[in-house]
Amino acid sequence: MSIDPAHSIRPLLLATVLLLAVLVAPRLIRRWPLWARLLTRVGLFVVLTLLVQAIMGSPLQPHFALLPTSERFWAQLVEASWWIAGAGAVIGLLRLFVVLENRPRETRIVSDLLAGAVVVATGLAVVNFAFAVPIRGLLATSGVIAIVLGLALQSTLSDVFSGIAVGLERPYKAGDLIWVEGGIEGHVIQVNWRSTQIATGHDNVAVVPNSVIAKARLVNRSTPTAVRGVTVPLVLDAAVAPERCIAVLTAAIRSCGVMRALPAPAVACVALAGDGGHYEIGFSIESSAVLGAARTELLDQVHRHLRHAGIALAVPGVAVLPALSPPSLGALLEGSDLFGVIDPEDREHLASFFSPHWLQPNEMLIRQGDAPDAMFLIASGSAEVAIERPTGVEVVRRMGPGESLGAIGLITGKPYAATATATTPLKAFRIGRDDIAAAIKEKPDMAVALEALARRGQDALRRDVAHEQSEPVRPDMFLGRLRNFLHVLAS
Repeated sequence: MSIDPAHSIRPLLLATVLLLAVLVAPRLIRRWPLWARLLTRVGLFVVLTLLVQAIMGSPLQPHFALLPTSERFWAQLVEASWWIAGAGAVIGLLRLFVVLENRPRETRIVSDLLAGAVVVATGLAVVNFAFAVPIRGLLATSGVIAIVLGLALQSTLSDVFSGIAVGLERPYKAGDLIWVEGGIEGHVIQVNWRSTQIATGHDNVAVVPNSVIAKARLVNRSTPTAVRGVTVPLVLDAAVAPERCIAVLTAAIRSCGVMRALPAPAVACVALAGDGGHYEIGFSIESSAVLGAARTELLDQVHRHLRHAGIALAVPGVAVLPALSPPSLGALLEGSDLFGVIDPEDREHLASFFSPHWLQPNEMLIRQGDAPDAMFLIASGSAEVAIERPTGVEVVRRMGPGESLGAIGLITGKPYAATATATTPLKAFRIGRDDIAAAIKEKPDMAVALEALARRGQDALRRDVAHEQSEPVRPDMFLGRLRNFLHVLAS
């Protein structure tokens, strides 16, 4: 027995038109809210379901044999399209209800996975119900094929599933600075299903498979803040007491200006061995962008302070190192930017007029506004130079061994423009106006040497932070003041 063609052709035509509407509707209503689009698709699917039941009975048990032969294939296509339309409605419901709070990327991944499962199930249903092809054999065959493909694509599938896990956990996002175990560090450019692309230094891009990311140790340096903690290891002479090494390294830290004040930098002795004591300097910086500058500044200050303290770096396998003496005052003068330009004989003569001074932390070397009566050369320790302004106190520089201050003020007679305060136990050599006068009286040629210093050492003199930098001193004007200063001393 078959259905009268007159009673089946009309529902088939209506079902076909409705299917076309189901396909075209999403394009026409794409700007509607999600709930309105979903309601429209569900309504069309319900009407389509009623038409399918009128044509072939239940879509889950269709009776194609009751239809005329000429319309049977048409009805099978309608049945297949009904399943596809139903899958579209189900996927729409999933996208509406599967929403992870404030996590749009994770929501998208979960809904895509569920949508993929719905599509696979729909394909099997179409084969089984619309075309009456048993799927048991198909499932068995596809299982074998899946095993073969899984073995062949094991690495790729591992990357894909690891990408899903990374996407759900979201340990980083595009733009974050991350470090991956193995020495890869840089900013994330893109995260996809298979790999993560990281822009490293020197304009290189590292493509790291997600399976490697999922197994490796990873540090996101951009969260919760861009502030970065850095640890610098050092191995020093084992013969020097750790207490003294820590004091010198602390002074080196206090001479740096790039690192953050909070959390405070710290030095720790982490191990002692026959060929050296192991120390770690820990500090924080505002972001990784200043990492290179911070390391360079710290190592420069560490080298300077260790050399002036007579502490040597350890040599692996060597237990006893040659004794290292701190630089003498003559060596300090020779190595300074200011006095290194005068002749050695004049420099040694001038050195005999310097006197040592020791200060404890928070003691002042010079005070802003005081009349200049001396200049100083730092031998060990660190000092902080600050200017008191109407808006508050501004730290303009941190100084360490070998640096000098107060020379321009001494020559020009203008009050000190800044306050220098010891931040660690500090040793400095002082020479006053009377000492320079005595040096010139004993050796009149010193006046010529100091005038040469003014000509050749202008850059060093401009770096004197105890001088008011907002009022530049022209070389000819400064030279005139120096001659007047020397004339007053000699008279």
